[in-house]
Amino acid sequence: MKRNILVTVAAAALAFAPAAFGDDSTVSVAVGPEATFTALNATTTMSKGNTTFGNFGGTSSFTYKIRTTASGGTGSITVALTVFSTGGPALTDLAYTCTSPTSGTPCSGSTAITGAATPTSVVSFGEDAHSGDSGDSGTAVWSLIDRPSIVTGTYTATATFTISAT
Repeated sequence: MKRNILVTVAAAALAFAPAAFGDDSTVSVAVGPEATFTALNATTTMSKGNTTFGNFGGTSSFTYKIRTTASGGTGSITVALTVFSTGGPALTDLAYTCTSPTSGTPCSGSTAITGAATPTSVVSFGEDAHSGDSGDSGTAVWSLIDRPSIVTGTYTATATFTISAT
């Protein structure tokens, strides 16, 4: 008899339990376009082979992560340069080519630098573009004409890479 009363009391308690614990909650997240860029070389030193007045060359390596909007989204990686100091090479003698990243479309052929602070395309992205979860990599391979009129010395220009996603 005690056992039947205990079972009846336990059953009555459980009848009220769903009202205390039976509620749902919705979890929602809005995921938008994002992009991040990391230059792997703080300095790219240009050098040349054993040719007299042959071009100087160097490579700037980078990694990035990107996600563009599924419908109508775009993105880009661009580079803009500051001028070399007086007596140094002209920016218009500098050009680059790009490697083919997993995501995006690299610049086509050799891209000439047309002037200081003028961004030029390194990689472009269309709608619904996604890099790998650990990121993708690319390079800008530089070529600089070695002209006899350049004064001897060491010259620097700053290359500013910018990434965007919509």
